[in-house]
Amino acid sequence: MTKVLHIIPYDGIGGVEIAARSLPSGDHGAVWFGKLFIANRPAPDAPEETATWTGPSASENALANYLAGLGHIRRTRPDLVIVSLWRSCILALLAKLVMPRLRLVAFLHLPETVHLPDRVLNALVMRLATEIWCDSDTTRAARVPAALQGRARVISFLTDRRAAIAPETPAPQFLFWGRLHAQKGLDAALEVFARVHARFPEARYTLIGPDMGARPALEARARDLGVAGAVTFTGPLPFAEITERARHASFYLQASLTEGMALSVVEAMQFGLIPAVRPVGEIARYASDGQSAVFLSGDSAADAERIVALIDTPQEAAAMARAARAEWETRPLYRDEVLAACTALAERNPK
Repeated sequence: MTKVLHIIPYDGIGGVEIAARSLPSGDHGAVWFGKLFIANRPAPDAPEETATWTGPSASENALANYLAGLGHIRRTRPDLVIVSLWRSCILALLAKLVMPRLRLVAFLHLPETVHLPDRVLNALVMRLATEIWCDSDTTRAARVPAALQGRARVISFLTDRRAAIAPETPAPQFLFWGRLHAQKGLDAALEVFARVHARFPEARYTLIGPDMGARPALEARARDLGVAGAVTFTGPLPFAEITERARHASFYLQASLTEGMALSVVEAMQFGLIPAVRPVGEIARYASDGQSAVFLSGDSAADAERIVALIDTPQEAAAMARAARAEWETRPLYRDEVLAACTALAERNPK
């Protein structure tokens, strides 16, 4: 049996953590799969798993977490360590220093680095890694050096088969779920929504997720646009509650500046929501403007008009929602691809 350990900074509600949650810890036949969360910051709906280890402190910067994590890796003695996000690189490099034969997998989740430590640490892990996994073709092309492309593979970030639940008749009801962060372009999304609201006063926009520093400015922007009463910030919610809210919405609205796979967009498309999104990262590969999505241009007036036109033509909106759902009906799941990749690595590099 191949023993695998996946290092993640903490169990949050981002795409990395949601995908990781779709592959439970424990015995999967040929693969034993464990998870190591550096910081003790569980998500609201995080499951209890016996093969999951969490650091003693809530801070992902606490030295005690890294020392304790290193101890856990030494006790576990995994055959393979998967490394997600830059803080995990620190622990993986420490482990590689004291366990030189340890095999690493660098797992990249965005087509761009966010700062210098991210760029340097992931570059080091990629050089040392047996294999490099990417959440999308876009990330692979942008982040993996030409000399290392032979080690790289794309892992599907489809986490589940989700039923279509959005109403067939479109309504001016908008959702977003994810981190409230400048990267998500929610200020621009609010401008588009405000123009739709001017045409449909009953329009509502619900933003679900933790504040990563952007919420005060977004609330102020909603007030400036005159739509504060139509915009709701819920904070983090369990996915079951997100699903329930999707039953009453028609559009997923997000104007990200950069993305990798954009897991929330994938989930929204499966639900039958029409994504109104910028074509960044992998979104431009799996969504098609005018067929399965509305690509935001940056011209809020023009973008709003396209959304208004869909609300006014229910048949066209229903066709777009069907096309969005169809995109994901035959795609492989994250869980299956990760386990298959681990098995292939074990067969190619036996103990």
